[in-house]
Amino acid sequence: MVYPQISKPMNYQYADKERERFGREIREETIKIQSISIDHEKEEAVIGSVSLRDRLKHFTFAWYAMTMSTGGVAFVLSVIPNRFDGLTGLGTAIFILNLFLFTCVTITICSRFILHPGTLKHSLTNPHEGFFFATFWLSLATMITNTTTYGIPNTGPWIITALRLAFWVYTICATLLAIFYYHVLFTVKKLVLTNALPGWVLPIFPAMLVGTLASAIAKIQPAEHALPILVAGLSYQGLGMMVAIMMYGLYFGRLLTSGLPLDMSRPAMFIAVGPPSFTALAFIGMAQDVATTKIFSTYPLIPDLLQILALIAAISLWVLAFWFFSIALVATIEAVGRNDFHMNWYAYVFPNVGFTIATIKIGERLDSRAIQGVGSGMGAVLFFLLVLIYGCHVRAVLQRKICWPGKDEDAH
Repeated sequence: MVYPQISKPMNYQYADKERERFGREIREETIKIQSISIDHEKEEAVIGSVSLRDRLKHFTFAWYAMTMSTGGVAFVLSVIPNRFDGLTGLGTAIFILNLFLFTCVTITICSRFILHPGTLKHSLTNPHEGFFFATFWLSLATMITNTTTYGIPNTGPWIITALRLAFWVYTICATLLAIFYYHVLFTVKKLVLTNALPGWVLPIFPAMLVGTLASAIAKIQPAEHALPILVAGLSYQGLGMMVAIMMYGLYFGRLLTSGLPLDMSRPAMFIAVGPPSFTALAFIGMAQDVATTKIFSTYPLIPDLLQILALIAAISLWVLAFWFFSIALVATIEAVGRNDFHMNWYAYVFPNVGFTIATIKIGERLDSRAIQGVGSGMGAVLFFLLVLIYGCHVRAVLQRKICWPGKDEDAH
């Protein structure tokens, strides 16, 4: 006879203990999740309550990229060959706007240094922000250059002397910056070669623009003053281009070994377009100034020879600039959907200012209407691009994407 199997009696005391332990673990996890949620809400409340004074702490030198680019566009509008009624007035308005913006940025950043002691030293010794210190001087360079176009027709002869003095003061300051800021980089902060970017050339950029300044100022000076200005311009243009070539080696090696920069850093790739472009336009401009000021009046062949050599060199440099522009453009388009606004977006404009003007100058020397037309089109694109970046800039400030704790150049 087979009896039915009877299951082993269940240990209800053990089951009760398991349920109690399981319930306790659930309560602990619930409390932990609630605690995390409360901490997150407190953190959001703290961030949301950032005062204007606290936001001012993150107002960096990078804001001068805005005035640098604005002045650059005004410069482009002054040399566009295909002109129409109102273009000069538009350029004058942008020139005046740039003076206003530069004043506002300077007052604001000085307020930052006063209200937040220690930020001046940190801003200069932190390369992520310190590199942008050069944009302050580049903004000054564009304003001095634009004064030759928009200021001289509306002022007296005193402006010619004032521009000459401004040129030499700027040259001295650019020399000191090129020496001492690289000394800071050599001693205070060590950079990593795998992070090399064209922005590393920025401290030498103000010195390089001495050549561009010389080409704009020398033509309105007497011959005895024009000659030393042109010599200084040629010297510093060569210095800037040589340093840029050394930086290109680091930058190109980085691209080959480490790949493209991060998405947010790709606009800075356009900085590589600047040195060959500004060198090209400076060479053409200075060669023309030699003929205009009649420096070598006893040697009539020298001005023509210099202009031919300048044109040959400018065309070669233009092709190099075009190559860097193309590489930067492809890399930027590939990452455009993943890139939020940062102050380095103004790199879309200023380096291409030199590229555009060099195109126009080469077209003028070759007497090519087609090349001049391309240059005019490039200038129009730069103008509308600047307006677009203005809009993105304002939006980023309102949406707390810049000038906010942890989101600016001083956060690195």
